[in-house]
Amino acid sequence: MTALSENPFARTSIAEYGMRLRRGECSAAAATDAFLQRIEALNPKLGAFIFVAPEQARAAAREVDTLVRAGTDLGPLMGVPVAVKDLFHIEGMPLTAGSRLDVSDIVRTEGPIITALKRSGAIILGKTWTSEFALGGINFIQRVPWNPCDAQVHRTPGGSSGGSAVATAAGLCAFALGSDTGGSVRMPAALCGVFGHKFSAAAFPLEGIFPLSPTLDSPGVFTATARDAVTVWNALTAADIRADRPLNALRLGKPAPLFYEELDPEVARALDAALKRLERAGATIVAVKVPEVGEFEAVFGRIVPVELIDILGRERVRHNLDVFDPVTRARFSAVLDAPTEDCKAARARQAALRDAVHARMGECDAWITPTTPLVPGPLASYGTLEAALAWNRRALRNTRPGNVFDQCGVSLPLPGTALPVGLQVLCPAMADRNLLSIACAIEAALSSPE
Repeated sequence: MTALSENPFARTSIAEYGMRLRRGECSAAAATDAFLQRIEALNPKLGAFIFVAPEQARAAAREVDTLVRAGTDLGPLMGVPVAVKDLFHIEGMPLTAGSRLDVSDIVRTEGPIITALKRSGAIILGKTWTSEFALGGINFIQRVPWNPCDAQVHRTPGGSSGGSAVATAAGLCAFALGSDTGGSVRMPAALCGVFGHKFSAAAFPLEGIFPLSPTLDSPGVFTATARDAVTVWNALTAADIRADRPLNALRLGKPAPLFYEELDPEVARALDAALKRLERAGATIVAVKVPEVGEFEAVFGRIVPVELIDILGRERVRHNLDVFDPVTRARFSAVLDAPTEDCKAARARQAALRDAVHARMGECDAWITPTTPLVPGPLASYGTLEAALAWNRRALRNTRPGNVFDQCGVSLPLPGTALPVGLQVLCPAMADRNLLSIACAIEAALSSPE
């Protein structure tokens, strides 16, 4: 039996790998081969990838190595293997959006994020699992990926970007692309124990990505650490983020109501310990009242499924209800006959809530909350439609407000827990540079010995 290849990034950051690549100490071809071997060995159990492109990836890696030898430098993502959620259009790869319905007519060309990755010399390994149309995290028509936090029990990895979270957590790629409409990057990042960054919704044009809700959609990435996320962001945006921000200069808001209520015991313990460590490291944590939280669920529910129905076409949805996953069918059926004015009113209210929350956030550098109130439970516990819908509402309870309020956000894995727990950090829209610098400071404080 062939020994399992080591994750080439297990002991190195993306930035350090880039320096070694340029010094000739490693090659893009070797890193790509190692990941492809790991995918071949581990994906049958994990189910993170729905499509792998070994020939395409190896050809791109060979081209990168040729450019490196010639002295060409495409930037910090050059030669870095990446996985991409099956909502992004990539030439030569299928786009199913996790559905049995043919949606090839919805997105036909690559968008700016995939174009930027290719121009930067990143190596695209393949496409990762998504729940149908990115609606929630549990499906019944397709297999849900195995959360690598537990080798014995099939625990939910969260969703909808669960495949990208699992691929990152299991070392099947250096980083992965996802999308986040109600927490679909942050929540699976928390449940799989990796770092997840939900970009500001306006940070990149959304062309080339299958749309769930144009009002609330955001792209995002999964990485091993906050510093790796900084490298990815800097490469995609030509930014230069400071990663050494002192904690004692930060004022962090602890929003209420809702976010800290009815937490799983392990989540409550981990958050309490993390907040105490941050305060000992010099951060100021203050309570923040956010009455707008009381409206997010109704606004979210009246926008997302209605916009998706409009994208697919109302008649196509009606004629294919039997094709859809039961979770999708239930969410469509609840709004299929809703008046158009309901969604228009919800969008107007969402804009008002966004403006009110952005004004309120000026009191703090960022808000911090549990990413999700729960730890990853056994998938068998959510075997009925009712249980899956209830899990979806609870798992995304703390992340959906960030989309309704048009915030950028991250989830950091907290140390010392039996099952993964995430800390969410939120900033106003287009403050991603500030958000990532704060995340690096928090990560450093929580990972260093006291």
